[in-house]
Formats: sequence, structure tokens, C-alpha cells
Amino acid sequence: MSFICVRNVWQQYDDQVVLEGLNLDVAEGEFCTLVGASGCGKSTFLRLLLGQETPSRGLITLDGETLRDEPDASRGVVFQRYSVFPHLSVLDNVALGLELPRASW
Repeated sequence: MSFICVRNVWQQYDDQVVLEGLNLDVAEGEFCTLVGASGCGKSTFLRLLLGQETPSRGLITLDGETLRDEPDASRGVVFQRYSVFPHLSVLDNVALGLELPRASW
């Protein structure tokens, strides 16, 4: 069984179709990369996986269960561009996350 299962997912904003009939299976522990041209729907798809948006049509399941309509702490995204503080060391940049309060979702 797939850990992430996407079946016939569409995302549409008014009359603009952004994703059309997307199907994907990702096994548990499998590494997957999302690559595509600017404006092809990558960020939209990631927002769907995070639960920040609900598909216009289709189904997304995570470990066999329908994806909830809200983000939770078990899912996250690492974007291609990220910010670091140039005046801090690598260790200090990484450790900075320990100083932030944990999300309560």
C-alpha cells in the first residue's frame, strides 16, 4: 500500500485549472522530488499535501486515511530557497530552531 496516494486530483481557482487529473503513489520511506516549470502547480500540490487547501476534485490519502483539511506537525516542506543568518555559524543557525516555541497544532 502507498503511504501517499493521490487519485485524480484537480485544483481549480474560479475558471483557472491548475492541476488536472493528478495521480501519484509514494511508498513509505521512499524519497520523492517535485520538479517542474514555473507556474505548473508544484506549490499548489504541496499546499494540498500539507492540508492548507482542499482539492477541487479527487482524493489524497496519507497512510490509508483521507488527508485532513488542516495542517499538522507531521507534515512540512523545505523550499529550494531558505534564509540563514549570515552573522551566525552553521551550528547557531540550526540551534536557533530549538529556541522557538513548538507549534501546538
